Amino acid sequence: MKYEMPVLETERLILRRGLYEDYLKVYEYDFSRLRNIAGEFEFVKNDPEVVKKFIDYADEDYVLDYILFLKDNNEPIGNVTIDRYDSSNKSLEIACNLHPTYWKQGYMTEALLRIMRYIFDNLDIDNIRYGYVEENFRSKALNDKIGFKYNGYSIGTYFRIGKDIKAIETIMSKDEFYEKYGKNKNK
Repeated sequence: MKYEMPVLETERLILRRGLYEDYLKVYEYDFSRLRNIAGEFEFVKNDPEVVKKFIDYADEDYVLDYILFLKDNNEPIGNVTIDRYDSSNKSLEIACNLHPTYWKQGYMTEALLRIMRYIFDNLDIDNIRYGYVEENFRSKALNDKIGFKYNGYSIGTYFRIGKDIKAIETIMSKDEFYEKYGKNKNK
């Protein structure tokens, strides 16, 4: 079974499935090198074959993968992937990437809130999980701005650039979302 993935809109964005060319633009850089962990911040171009794996994954069952397009010029600027259903708490995980050219302009907040609205209003989902790497201050700031809460769970630790990196998972319930953002707006 595949989730239905309708086109969604915000004030400045159109959110829809993208083509390979859109993924190439969104994933121009290796996002793992842009997290600024321990001072690491490099604009390293992605291999197109790596990008192909992202679009192949988006074709799998139980995956929603929205590309963010600017309304004014149809430029693809980022993506939001929704996957990894957990039946124990009826949740999906949400992950996102935004091309560095568009950082700090509110696009990802706008997109995530619209997609979360769609999920909570239309799918049988009670919670949305958000994961980020502990030292990635941009992802943590987005997490805090939207209102995800730490649930005491670490996804794990991995070794990179000479240090242990901790991945954190946060969560927001449907009730918390509706309390913070209102119920059934912009269906």
